[in-house]
Amino acid sequence: MLKIKLGLLSVISIMVSNSFAQTSNFEYSPAKPLPGTTVQINYDSKGTPLAGQKIIKAVVHAYSNYRWHTTDLAMTPAGNGKFKAALSLDSDMGLAALKFTGGDTSDNNHDKGYVIMSTDPERGNINSPSAYAGWGLLRANKFGYGVPGYFSKTPILSDTAFYYWLNNEILRHSNQAGEVLAVPFARAVSAYQGKAGEPRINNIIKYLIRKDDELNLLRARTILKSVTFDKTRADSLDTAMIRRFPKGEIAKFNAFRLFNMERDIEKKRLLGEDLLIKFPRNVAYDEFDQDNRFSYSNVYQTLVIFGAMKKDWSPLNRYISKLDFSSLITLYYKLIEIPHNRKDQTDASLLPYADKFLACLELAKSTVPPEYWYLSPMQWKEEAEKYIAKQILPVQVSILRNTGNTAQALVYAERSQKFYKYKRASLNDDEAYLLNKTRQYAKLRTLLEKSVYENQASPEMLALLKADYQRRGKPEAQYDAYFVSLKNPALAVRNAEQIKKAMINKEMPDWSMIDLNGKVVKFADLRGKTVVLDFWATWCVPCKASFPGMKLAVDHYKADPNVVFYFVDTEERGDKYKQEVARFIKDGHFPFNILFDNKTDGAKVNDEVFARICKAFTISGIPMKLIIDPKGKLRFLTDGYMGSPTALSDEIVEMVELARKSE
Repeated sequence: MLKIKLGLLSVISIMVSNSFAQTSNFEYSPAKPLPGTTVQINYDSKGTPLAGQKIIKAVVHAYSNYRWHTTDLAMTPAGNGKFKAALSLDSDMGLAALKFTGGDTSDNNHDKGYVIMSTDPERGNINSPSAYAGWGLLRANKFGYGVPGYFSKTPILSDTAFYYWLNNEILRHSNQAGEVLAVPFARAVSAYQGKAGEPRINNIIKYLIRKDDELNLLRARTILKSVTFDKTRADSLDTAMIRRFPKGEIAKFNAFRLFNMERDIEKKRLLGEDLLIKFPRNVAYDEFDQDNRFSYSNVYQTLVIFGAMKKDWSPLNRYISKLDFSSLITLYYKLIEIPHNRKDQTDASLLPYADKFLACLELAKSTVPPEYWYLSPMQWKEEAEKYIAKQILPVQVSILRNTGNTAQALVYAERSQKFYKYKRASLNDDEAYLLNKTRQYAKLRTLLEKSVYENQASPEMLALLKADYQRRGKPEAQYDAYFVSLKNPALAVRNAEQIKKAMINKEMPDWSMIDLNGKVVKFADLRGKTVVLDFWATWCVPCKASFPGMKLAVDHYKADPNVVFYFVDTEERGDKYKQEVARFIKDGHFPFNILFDNKTDGAKVNDEVFARICKAFTISGIPMKLIIDPKGKLRFLTDGYMGSPTALSDEIVEMVELARKSE
């Protein structure tokens, strides 16, 4: 068994209390609870961040048998801001760290923690196994341990204190702690004693190797690689383990490394399938997998994507139940959202697989994934719902809308709006269409008005708003005043201030390009006008997504000859892009002046003007919009698209007005 001497550490002479000091806000009884018993908890919210909260809950992070797990604890109101609960301790629990929550606010005793340590049933003068280690590890973020999110600020635990608590655990409970704490204790010794601690660390390594089972050999390997940095001994141990365990963890890790390095798609697919057959998952080695960045989900994802590239969905059907939550989110984005946005596949063909992803994600809400162990079941359910509602459901709503599944689309839209609160224009647009189709005019009006207030509306929604106004028999002459009254003035002021700060004054490179009709348009001929250049391409999804907003801006100035918009098609390949551009503009009913970027001799793409502009202003990527004042000076550069047509239009209009008034 692992034996470590105490050393000459003065604080070690202090007797460790087997119960933490209670506070005026947090009391529990009995004061020295035993594992497997029930503790009565009393919490007084007075003077805490939760003062005044009517509903207070608690999350319990328990360190039991040298493993963390997290549970919810219901609190019962006891009057005058006080709450109580009965906490059942695990039969092997050493420490419980509580955090109280109410709404979006939490209380963990000002980052000191509300902590309960259990008492050793056999030796009443010390704490139970895992109690001392739990208190040290809880605050050991510096060493890669701790409970994510428990402390609002990263605890500053000294090397001395970390060593002290782990050393106490091993001294008092060496039979239970010797092996499982070997790696963190080796790190503690190294941090506290430095070179002087090397003999101790070597004794730990020897002890683990003598145990001669794979798990302890892996622990020895981890110490050699991450504490002593002895690559020679670590490699030697790897060789020995491969001989001893030909289908063990080192062999699995080597197979995973070959899989990651392979660039040939078919060979990579075969390596991945072979890895999954030869090395089925063993949860006992999850910690080793995490330390070495091994991921079964990485293999599953790759095989599913390779299948989808060939329009073969059988790998998805085979592996989808094994995918973790994060992988499901990622694959939904790659296999459903991207082709939906690009219209690479019909929504009807995507819907069955989109439904399959969503069903698996809904099921995953009921079980906390291993990587989210620090969340309680209730916290995980809320977190998972947020992921689903914000990242999956808006796309699902759009697909369902386009396939005629109106009722289900509305259900998902309402779920998603609980998180977006009308701050996502595409979702607002889909829901508005659905509500109008089902003639739910009262709900439609609420949606439209709140969307305008958040400046997250589409041209179609503005048309619906006006139609609703007319349907109610309101005076036509008062519509503009009604529309303005819906806007959030504070938002408009804030956005205007930000735009003004972004104003620049730079020389604009000269240019000359051909329009859709073959006419030459020269920059020099546009002096005296405020010019908006929008660089885009037919392959650029966000470029095309921004066009409804740009149409609003173009319509705003359609009667003003001193403001001109040019949409510059750039970075296209092939010989037929001009025809594709003409068709896209016609089909979209966009009243745009199109220019084609020039193509230099030998170039693969038409980017001559855009390349010079990128070089001049150290920018890159499309969509890229330039606002140029009447004197020919560049006043604004704006890239990307945030998703709201009305917000984009307002931004462009504000920039144009500032540019045209500049001196």
